[in-house]
Amino acid sequence: MKLSPAVLDAHLNQLGQSVAWRRAFDCPCRNANSGAADLNCAVCKGIGVTWNAAVTGKLALAGLKIQRAWAQFGLWEDGDVVVSIPSDSPVYAIGESDRVVLSDSSIPYSVTRVHDGNDLIAFDNATVDRVFWIVNNAIVEGGIPTLSAGVPTWTTGEPPAGQSYSVTGRRSPEYFVYREYPQDRAHYGGVKLPRRVVLRSFDLYGRSGT
Repeated sequence: MKLSPAVLDAHLNQLGQSVAWRRAFDCPCRNANSGAADLNCAVCKGIGVTWNAAVTGKLALAGLKIQRAWAQFGLWEDGDVVVSIPSDSPVYAIGESDRVVLSDSSIPYSVTRVHDGNDLIAFDNATVDRVFWIVNNAIVEGGIPTLSAGVPTWTTGEPPAGQSYSVTGRRSPEYFVYREYPQDRAHYGGVKLPRRVVLRSFDLYGRSGT
């Protein structure tokens, strides 16, 4: 029996889903000695990492056996997923702290914003199902805005200026690469094999729809 990387890639591409991958880079604001980020940095917002423009590709969720094996390593966090990356995917070069949006999936979200002209709802592939706020201890239902680059625009039912409001809808889930998944080999006879990496919820990086 001969191992065929091309067959493995074809199988993963058939089972996989589209993703948007953004490579991570250390922000120049980091202190060269301590590695600490500038909390007032306008680029990274004090995270210490910045990301480039998204590249599309494919990856596939690893099987339940692999997911359970990762949990047994003792590093598992709620929401972690192990994914397999075809060697012919642009995403194959993915590394730690890179961002990954699962473009074919969606999850619910609910956040609050203040309608001050800077109230972004900048989740990937976000839709809005409900907007409401409170006036004199009573709920006021708002209109459903359209989103352009995360900026909401209303034709009717717009919150008053300065009003804090709740917005609920669905968005594509986003993760960051936590680490490479431990495995025996990454190549076969000099030919690249699919890689496995562990993805962790990007919420741990401190973003909330911005």
